[in-house]
Amino acid sequence: MKKKKVFSAIFLSLYLIAIYFMLDEMTGHPISVLLTTFASMIFMVITHELGHLIFGYLTGYRFISYRIFSLTLLKENGKFRFCRTSVPGTAGQCLMAPPRKKDGKYPFVLYHLGGILLCGILSLIPMVISIFLISAKPTLGMCLFLFGFVSFVANLLNAIPTNGKSMLNDATNLKLALHNPTAKDALWNQLEYVALNAENISISDMPEELFFIPNQKDLSNPLIFWQILAAVDRAEAMGEYEKAKEIAYFALDHATFIAPLYQSVLQIEAVYLGSILASDPERTEEYYKNIQKNPTLKGFASFYRASYTYLLLVKKDISEAEKILPILLKKIKKAPYQSEANFEQKLLDHIREINN
Repeated sequence: MKKKKVFSAIFLSLYLIAIYFMLDEMTGHPISVLLTTFASMIFMVITHELGHLIFGYLTGYRFISYRIFSLTLLKENGKFRFCRTSVPGTAGQCLMAPPRKKDGKYPFVLYHLGGILLCGILSLIPMVISIFLISAKPTLGMCLFLFGFVSFVANLLNAIPTNGKSMLNDATNLKLALHNPTAKDALWNQLEYVALNAENISISDMPEELFFIPNQKDLSNPLIFWQILAAVDRAEAMGEYEKAKEIAYFALDHATFIAPLYQSVLQIEAVYLGSILASDPERTEEYYKNIQKNPTLKGFASFYRASYTYLLLVKKDISEAEKILPILLKKIKKAPYQSEANFEQKLLDHIREINN
């Protein structure tokens, strides 16, 4: 772990030094530098996700969605449409349905490496061209080199596995899946879950084998921990709210580490479940305060559902709850897939039943 930190520090230092010298050569062209850097980041996101798409198709995956920043092209019931979605911590995302398993195995290496490979190769092209232009047209040559260099290095960061605590990237997911058969199965389950969701199959109607409760030892593995989130959603979808709370509390109490986003999402459900079950008031309040401090959660309908439920059923603050309700309804209406909207609407209806 120390060697990785030293390597990352050296790598980042060399990157910043190189950027400094390039910018120093182009101090007379600040707009060109700004536009080139901005364009290179867009180029990196587009080509990186395109790499996942291409290599996914080559290894038997099927298209689900392709997102650049918040603009998303998705396929629902065999038809393509555009919408706006976002996932905290990601600039883009290409999701594809996995091929069927054969003897418990399925291809996943090229799908995950595809973004790194394609973007890395395409980023080298403007750098090579710049070598032939830099003497005759120095400004254009430096812009091309800066364009390729920034996108190449930014993409390369996906090729360096992280410890999984601050962020997950393609290399981290690949490493976790290669070293742990349970993580590899969880990765397939997650992709299949998304694929079925895109076909508007409700969580309660999905195959039971997609859902399992990890043992305590595996809870620190981010890929495997996703199974906890799926199991909680499954129990909620089937109206088994006590079971859902038990699963959430089990993970929150016994995981030695939980990825920050997953922890927040699980605390959201703990607030909702604690509120509708009128149990563990102190813990529910603690989680409610925690999620309110995290602005990235405001992109999720579940955040507003949990907040609405807590204010309405626990605090009995009808006026504050009613301020949140229109936002929640808007989030439900804008859900990427109808199955997601139906799930959130079902949980909202249950809140109303309790309140009435």
